[in-house]
Amino acid sequence: MTTTLLPASILPGLLEVSLRSQQDIPALFERLGIDVDIVGRSDRFISLAQLDELLFSAFMESDDPLFGLRIGADNHYGNLDLLGNLMATAETLEAGLAMLFRYKDLLVPYLHFQLTLDNGLATLAVESDGKALRFTGTRVHNDLVVATMVAIGRSMLASAMPLEEVLLAHARPDEDDLASYQRFFQCPVRFSAPANAVVFPQSLLETPLPRAFPKYHERLKRSADQVMSGLSRAEGVAGKVLLRMQSQLGQGEITIDVVAASLAMSPRTLQRRLKEEGTRFATLRDQVKHRHACEMLAGSDCDMGVLAQRLGFSDTANFYHAFKRWQGCAPGEYRRRNGGG
Repeated sequence: MTTTLLPASILPGLLEVSLRSQQDIPALFERLGIDVDIVGRSDRFISLAQLDELLFSAFMESDDPLFGLRIGADNHYGNLDLLGNLMATAETLEAGLAMLFRYKDLLVPYLHFQLTLDNGLATLAVESDGKALRFTGTRVHNDLVVATMVAIGRSMLASAMPLEEVLLAHARPDEDDLASYQRFFQCPVRFSAPANAVVFPQSLLETPLPRAFPKYHERLKRSADQVMSGLSRAEGVAGKVLLRMQSQLGQGEITIDVVAASLAMSPRTLQRRLKEEGTRFATLRDQVKHRHACEMLAGSDCDMGVLAQRLGFSDTANFYHAFKRWQGCAPGEYRRRNGGG
C-alpha cells in the first residue's frame, strides 16, 4: 500500500467548506497535524487521511441535508485552482474533460471519472473509494461532487449546460428537498443509481470554450506536470513509512527510531521529510492503526483485547478512546454497523 498526498493549495477551498459547517478550524488543524503555514502552497502536501478527517468532520457538523448540493452549486472552475484553469483554457469541453482525467490527482485522487458515449448522449460518471474514506460514502459528498461537476461545466461554458439526466447514488430524499435538486439541475434526477453521473448531449463536447488560451494552457500543463512529479516524489517517503509501519503491527508500539533506521535515516531527517510533505509520523501511524482496526472489526471473531495489544495500546480503554477519535464512534458500534457481530 502507498499513501496518497494532495497539494496544500487545495486547503483554501476545503477551509471554506469547513467554515460553512461552523467548525473550530484552528483546533481541527492542530488535531490533524496540519501546519497553517502550508495553506495554499503547491509544494507542500496533506495526506488523504487528513483530508478524510477534515471533510468528514465538516459533513457531520452540518445539520443541513442540502449542504453538499448548496456547496457544489456555488462552485466555479476558479475554485479548482490549477486543475480548474487547465480545464477552462482548453479548446473545447471535451479537451477540458481530458485535462480532468489526466490531472485529477492534483485535487481528487480518490475519485475515478469515466466518460461514455451512447446514442447521441454523453455520460460523465464518477466513483469513489467509499471503503477507505469515510466522507465519500455520504449523501453530502454525492451531492457535492455531482453539483460541482455541473457548476464547473456551466462556468467553463459561460452559459447554461443542458442536461438530460442526473444520477445520484444515495436514496431519494424527503419531498421537501426534491424541489432544490430540480431547481439546480433543471432535468430529471434519479436516485439510488449505481454511480453518481451527469448525462448530457454528446454534441456539447464539441463546444468551444470562451476562455480557451492555447499558450497559457501549455504553461499550465507544464506547471501541472511539475506538481504531479512532486506528488510522486513525496509519496515515496510517506509510502515507505506506511509499509514499514504495517510490517511492524503486532510487534509492540511503532516508533520513529525503528522506522527511521529501516529507511537509513535519522529520526530528525525522517521528521523533516514528512513535514515537507505536509504530514507527520504520528498521523501516518494513526492511519495504519485505524485501517487495520477497521479491517479486523469487520470480522466476526475479533477480540478487542487482542486487537488493542496488536496495535500497541497498553490497554483496551486506550484503544477505545483512540478508535472513537479516528472513526467518530466506539469500536463496538463500528463492528455492529459493518457486520462484525
